[in-house]
Amino acid sequence: MRFADVLGHQRIKDLLQRALRRNRLPGALLLTGPDGVGKKALALAAARALLCDGGPAPEPQPQLMLGMAAPEPSAAAGERPDDACNACAPCNRTAKGIHPDLFVLEPEGTSIKIERVRDTVREILARPFENRARAFVVDQAHLLTEQAQNALLKSLEEPPATSHVLLVTGAPQALLTTIRSRCQTLRLGGLPASVLEETLRARQGLAPEEARLRAALADGSLGAALAFEAGAYAGLRDALLALLERLPGLGSIERMEQAESLADGDDVLQTMTALRALLRDVAALRAGSETGSVLNADVVPRLSALAAGPLGVKAGELAEVVGETREALRVNANRLLSMDVLLDRLS
Repeated sequence: MRFADVLGHQRIKDLLQRALRRNRLPGALLLTGPDGVGKKALALAAARALLCDGGPAPEPQPQLMLGMAAPEPSAAAGERPDDACNACAPCNRTAKGIHPDLFVLEPEGTSIKIERVRDTVREILARPFENRARAFVVDQAHLLTEQAQNALLKSLEEPPATSHVLLVTGAPQALLTTIRSRCQTLRLGGLPASVLEETLRARQGLAPEEARLRAALADGSLGAALAFEAGAYAGLRDALLALLERLPGLGSIERMEQAESLADGDDVLQTMTALRALLRDVAALRAGSETGSVLNADVVPRLSALAAGPLGVKAGELAEVVGETREALRVNANRLLSMDVLLDRLS
């Protein structure tokens, strides 16, 4: 993986590449953002560029905050590579995952255990084996146990100038405050739907309608767009449409049962994404949009019937409410209470 291969996030890539060129990559970085947007890919690209041998070796420079103004290196000092060249011997080894100065720490099961972190800390404190620096990528860092985080903290307090730790997580709030305070944080947003749509059509040869639907439902995540299962989505969408059609006639007990069913679903975030898409389609049809412009074009008759009824009047507002509920659930809001309140608003 090279920076050139990472989709989007140009500002973040520019910051990292400028730091690499000037030999001022921070000793501890925290890359956060939604799942599937390229956090790990960026961390690996930075690690590979750090170990690339495709440029002159400058004198070590003090590490600075990313984005901070710094004097340009002198011509005599030269600049480091700002991306893996994929041609030198170190690049060949990092591409195969066998470079002795590149370490990737990933969860085993549901956590990253303290024993593995202790081994990693010993490597962080050691000198490079064959390169001028060492890179440590910790994927899903929020799965570090509290003991493991405390063990890692010791190496972040006084890291060697030659070691660079890159923590990757979609849930930075799960990390200790002391861990976060010792890292420079780079926050990645979701990828634009237009970029996802173009990528899906190029990589998978999807029809424009299918690519547009996947991109809209992926919430900025290329990983989610690539993993999209049309059959599963069709079943979920039909169930949600049936719920919207039945809601006006449901009593309080039935509505509570429906809330429990939604809360107990396998992927409540995907359910909220699909529900928001349906409500946006209803709002668009109510406003007079062409049927070809809606995402769920194959169920337009059912959507049009909903648009002509009471739901159509408030569908746009309710789509925003569903989006807010989804974000609350992402940070561990109570599922059942959230679904109960949401169905009250939809009724």
